[in-house]
Amino acid sequence: MRELVLATVVAEIKNAFVDEISDPELIELLYRGVAEPLGMTLSKVGKGTASKIVNRAPQGNPLRIIKGHSQDPEVKSSIGAFFKKNVTRHFMPGMEEEIIFHFRGDIKADGKISDSKKDELLRLGKKETFDEFLGQVYLYSLTRDNVLTPEANAKLDTELEEYKRHPLEDAEIPETIIKEEHEYTTALAAAYAQAENIKAFPMDRIGEYPKYEKHLSEQRKYYFAAEAVRRSTRDIYDKEDQFDLLKSETYEYIKDDYEDPAESGLARLKAVLRRVRDFNSNRCWLLRDTDWVGVPQKKGVCHFLVKDGTIEGWVRDDDGPIV
Repeated sequence: MRELVLATVVAEIKNAFVDEISDPELIELLYRGVAEPLGMTLSKVGKGTASKIVNRAPQGNPLRIIKGHSQDPEVKSSIGAFFKKNVTRHFMPGMEEEIIFHFRGDIKADGKISDSKKDELLRLGKKETFDEFLGQVYLYSLTRDNVLTPEANAKLDTELEEYKRHPLEDAEIPETIIKEEHEYTTALAAAYAQAENIKAFPMDRIGEYPKYEKHLSEQRKYYFAAEAVRRSTRDIYDKEDQFDLLKSETYEYIKDDYEDPAESGLARLKAVLRRVRDFNSNRCWLLRDTDWVGVPQKKGVCHFLVKDGTIEGWVRDDDGPIV
């Protein structure tokens, strides 16, 4: 259901910027990646035009001259350097792997991209070729129809009903922990440290602790299973209120187990994950109307509750033998 179009690229890049940048400013910046190698001068992008692009509204396609020259050899050969000089240097530190992860997911999920183009883009999807990857993804997005026509919307509605009836594909899990995983993996590290009776657990040397390496791998699978649900909800409905409701209802279901005394943080986490397997809620559309949320996704939502601060980690000062 996800499509790699200009609106997708603008949203992902804007989210990575350290400082605020408006949609018109960002689209103008991206257009320069095509215009400058060819010596073209472009007029400013107005707020109305930018709004049509990001909302995929009628008349929201890329500027025709930009789209028409997006595959010129001079443009394709210089786009990586352009992104390095003008775009990625404005990103928040440590965002590379997170952005690569998201775009790789978009590429794999988009059924309109040919297998050969997917292979071409995915080969670049690594930290060593980050700027080139983003640049080529952007240039490709310019070739796509960014506007959702009434016919396309009607087709999308039909596809959505079919999409909801099937479990989501397994999410790709980054090889290393990425920025968005910091909160819940830090909570897991604290639980591992408590179990080992050490001050801080060396996550960078987790391979020396096979039991915890396996445990972390399982928890990351759960997290990214839930992340696939979150992104599918956002990508289709342009908002996350249903995923937020899923989190809220999940918390109310597991709250007592979380607050109960436990011998350790790992014991508390185990009790919560055991409890959440049976969670259901008629209030929650994602549970009622889709086949997206199974046991792994439910467990992953518990890690989202740590990520957003609803759950303040698994370790407590009163942990110890239960009398």
